[in-house]
Amino acid sequence: MRRAVALLLVLAFAGAAAADELLVLKDGRKIPVTRLARRDGQVVFQTTKGEVFSVPEGDVVSPPLDSIPRYQPPAAPEAGAQVLVLTDGRRIPVTRLARRGGLVLFQTAQGEAFSVAESEVVSPPLDTIPSLEAAPAPAPSPSPSPLPESAPSPAPTPAPAAPEAPALPPDFVPMPDRWDIPYPEDPRFVKGRLIDPYNQNILKGDKPVIGNTIFLVLTGVVEAPFEQRRLPVASGVSTLEPGRLEFFGRGGQSFTSPRALLSAELFKGQTAFRPKSFAAKATIGLNLNYLRVQENNQVDVDVREGRSRRRQDFSLEEAFAEVKLADLSRHFDFVSVRAGIQPFVSDFRGFVFADSNLGARVFGNASSNRWQYNAAYFDLLEKETNSELNTFERREQKVLVANLFRQDFLTRGYQVSLSYHRSQDEASTHDDANGFLVRPAKVGSVRPHEVVSNYVGFAGDGHLGRLNVSHAYYFAFGTDEDHPLADREQDIRAHMAAAELSIDRDWLRFKASAFWASGDDDPLDGEARGFDSIYDATNFAGGPFSFWNRSPVALTQTGVLLKAPGSLLPDLRSNKFEGQASFVNPGILLLGVGIDAEITPTLRGVLVGNYLRFDKTGALELLLFQPGIRKSIGVDLGVGFLWRPLLNENVLIEAGFTGLLPGSGFDDIYTSSCSAPGCGAPSRKLFNSFVRVKLTY
Repeated sequence: MRRAVALLLVLAFAGAAAADELLVLKDGRKIPVTRLARRDGQVVFQTTKGEVFSVPEGDVVSPPLDSIPRYQPPAAPEAGAQVLVLTDGRRIPVTRLARRGGLVLFQTAQGEAFSVAESEVVSPPLDTIPSLEAAPAPAPSPSPSPLPESAPSPAPTPAPAAPEAPALPPDFVPMPDRWDIPYPEDPRFVKGRLIDPYNQNILKGDKPVIGNTIFLVLTGVVEAPFEQRRLPVASGVSTLEPGRLEFFGRGGQSFTSPRALLSAELFKGQTAFRPKSFAAKATIGLNLNYLRVQENNQVDVDVREGRSRRRQDFSLEEAFAEVKLADLSRHFDFVSVRAGIQPFVSDFRGFVFADSNLGARVFGNASSNRWQYNAAYFDLLEKETNSELNTFERREQKVLVANLFRQDFLTRGYQVSLSYHRSQDEASTHDDANGFLVRPAKVGSVRPHEVVSNYVGFAGDGHLGRLNVSHAYYFAFGTDEDHPLADREQDIRAHMAAAELSIDRDWLRFKASAFWASGDDDPLDGEARGFDSIYDATNFAGGPFSFWNRSPVALTQTGVLLKAPGSLLPDLRSNKFEGQASFVNPGILLLGVGIDAEITPTLRGVLVGNYLRFDKTGALELLLFQPGIRKSIGVDLGVGFLWRPLLNENVLIEAGFTGLLPGSGFDDIYTSSCSAPGCGAPSRKLFNSFVRVKLTY
């Protein structure tokens, strides 16, 4: 403010004027100006919009510097300087006075420049203070004409009216809000438009829509994944090729699932530091999914449906209201509550629960945001089988989550969390949208049963010096009242541990990962020791660039999956969302390495390599009636890239190729076993190639 007022006084007192003269700078800018002056190696100018700026003299091409008047400070005031008296009682000796834009500009005896509102001035009378509003542009002169020190100047002769440019407030005038502060003159700047998501836009929360604190954010997302993959499938009782002897058929598949999301959020809140006072958000989703396979009986329970499936689904993915209950400190510590269909991830890597579902959550922070906490309760909705969008049918499963996070634990940049999860999955029967029984799982006794599981966990994420660290440990306990495979009640006792270390070297990040989920070696002993999650969405050991993480692997002719997509757990579950957790499973051990390469600011490359093996195989042997299954699953390899051409998330292109080189244990499970000629082929190498395009407004 002080600098702006000083620049304005320089122009006012220097007498530089050339109405609508053109100031040409070295960077090519041509700026229409009404006033020019030189001071301390700077050229001070006023634009036709009334804005005042300065540039170094060396940046000026035209007009010649010697034609621009130089500002000369006025002589020191004599004794008895004029006194400015304000309504609050202050009496300020001043040497200069002027009025402009409802403000009184003045310079103190010490040379400091300030401004006050005209309504705050008691003396001298306002009509005796010279006005700069209609001051004509004086002819260029090497010496400035200072204002009189006490008596007002004669009324200036009005200049001919010039066409007015769109009025913007001078930069020294107090603004009613921060949202309308004008940007500097710059040909690279584009004023925001309603259809423009990259610059200032009222529809994406850059400016209030109501008053000074109510904002609206409209978000549109179109996401289109395309996959070509080979997975193990059974030839089935209605094999596509009659007379085919192999138990396993051709596993080629083409899959796409374009999704569009449109959300609107209305909230009250003014800064990035202050939490929202209230918010309401709704998101609708539209999904079109298409699957084409090479064998019958893969897309629907009815083999007459053929080898392709196309579905369209519509859902309400988010619909919640949020209210801040209280501010706890002057550092914006707060407590808020949110109720409705809302997204929630319970830990750093999505190991136990990550979903958008119906629930209520109390959350907040303390101690200048060093502590964060959540207490959430969810009454889960069913998911549509093929799109995994929410339906309006209750899932008959309740989930409770409580967690506590501590920032800068022991050292800066490292945070930890303690958490408790509880899932009560009630006994029920459910067929998926393709007609397959998924609850209870179609193995063993097939009786509805309740599964109650609890999880206590400790996790950390951040960096210790140059070393990036992410780790987690969970212990699961509870009861499964009648597990279908064991045909008896099971006492759940299972463990999971994960750790990832990485270090950055210039544009490369080197990673090493380890993941372990305990397995059950004796399903009939009444103790379920295989670890399973509630709804996991694991971003670990390569995430989408890992075949094992990305791809679903069915355990053929059993009605269950060996593993679900987006998960590392071989949990023998019929369906990730519609099926029940199964703690009688083989578990897994994963050891992995990877490299992330920031090739350019817009392009990232990813390399992933993981070795996989079962922790225990007793559950598999009982399920498949096949003793002696070995533990090696194989080697998982992946390569890909992420491209953000606009250096933001508005356009994202992800592509990659992942594959699994089967190990001996995988061969034991997926090798045809028969005595006919040509039968007994080993398991084939599996792959998944993909492209995902995501556009966000």
